[in-house]
Amino acid sequence: MDKIIFHIDVNSAYLSWSALEKLYNGSDTDLRVIPAIIGGDMAKRHGVVLAKSIPAKSYGVTTGEPIVNALRKCPNLTIEPPDHKLYSLRSKELMALLYDICPDIEQVSVDECYMDYTPIRRQYTSPEAAAHMIKEQIKEKLGFTVNIGISDRKVLAKMASDFRKPNLVHTLYSYEIEEKM
Repeated sequence: MDKIIFHIDVNSAYLSWSALEKLYNGSDTDLRVIPAIIGGDMAKRHGVVLAKSIPAKSYGVTTGEPIVNALRKCPNLTIEPPDHKLYSLRSKELMALLYDICPDIEQVSVDECYMDYTPIRRQYTSPEAAAHMIKEQIKEKLGFTVNIGISDRKVLAKMASDFRKPNLVHTLYSYEIEEKM
């Protein structure tokens, strides 16, 4: 059997992790369901958008754009500052959970990694079944969603995880390139 690679990517990691932390601390507002971003300094109205909610995206807010531009698109935008200590903690929790499923993990950023499915393939009926189980386990145990791309090549797994979001599993095997691209 050829090697099968998963690319696991947290959906709007900074925003999701900040939203969950606020909810855990008693907030009644979930940043994920309102026009919200993580980034910059609200008082000084400077910096860039590091992460955005789906409602913010519907206003045309994009990651990496200046906050002042995002505010022009969406004047009622909620802006939260980044909390890199929190993000590091959540990342470690995610990687620990994934490592318990399969020790062949290559972390490439705070919110994404590659997993070699090959060593655990006998435990599941298919790569897609395994990916759905992993995705649901992350949501159940950690409270946030991920996309998982599946392929026989890392670059294609990464591309597959970006197809459509959030909380989905996609494949892009070498033989599917012509059909899906």
